[in-house]
Amino acid sequence: MSLSFLRTIVIYFSIILVNMTLLNLINPADAAVLISEVVADPASDWDADGEISSRGDEWVEIVNSGPGGVDLADYYLRDALGDDPQICFSGLLLVGETAVFFGSDAVAWQLEQGLSSTGLSLNNAGDMLELYHGHPLDVDAVLVDALIYPDHAGVDDRSLARFLPENEWVLCDGLNPYGGTQEPAGTGCSPTPGESNVCEGLVPSESRSWGEVKTDYR
Repeated sequence: MSLSFLRTIVIYFSIILVNMTLLNLINPADAAVLISEVVADPASDWDADGEISSRGDEWVEIVNSGPGGVDLADYYLRDALGDDPQICFSGLLLVGETAVFFGSDAVAWQLEQGLSSTGLSLNNAGDMLELYHGHPLDVDAVLVDALIYPDHAGVDDRSLARFLPENEWVLCDGLNPYGGTQEPAGTGCSPTPGESNVCEGLVPSESRSWGEVKTDYR
């Protein structure tokens, strides 16, 4: 069994375990704001500043799944392996709306805070992002969402997107088709920053038990 295959198994199981853990840890009142889409390896000028930048054009999209409007000043994003937030959000997000934050937004915020201007620092080989409700210096800040994305999602202009209400993560590879066997498989969908995650013809997969998932790797 190859190391890359073993790594795929670890990442796949980790995504499931994180989701199962969050069901027990997340306060429903805090869980309205969710990570909805991520591009870790940009090959386009996503932030429309006139140049393509591996740091500035990374982006993370969040969505307000309800039931009321949310002040994003109470939320921040952090790499699971880091101590400092990558960005504290801002603005009002109404029910059903999405908001996109680019690496260039993170750089601007970090400079204002006197932090190293690393941007979102999304690792192309796979990474884990954490979304918190509260102030970064508050020990009572609450983890409201987390995402582990696999390495094949961190390739030129591919995104990993959450489709609601099924809460299913899919690979949007319309700009850079994926023909491999890792999960999630390619869909032909394109990234949709700032828009609802929809893809014509995509049929959400049925939910499977933990035992059913494990049989894939026996």
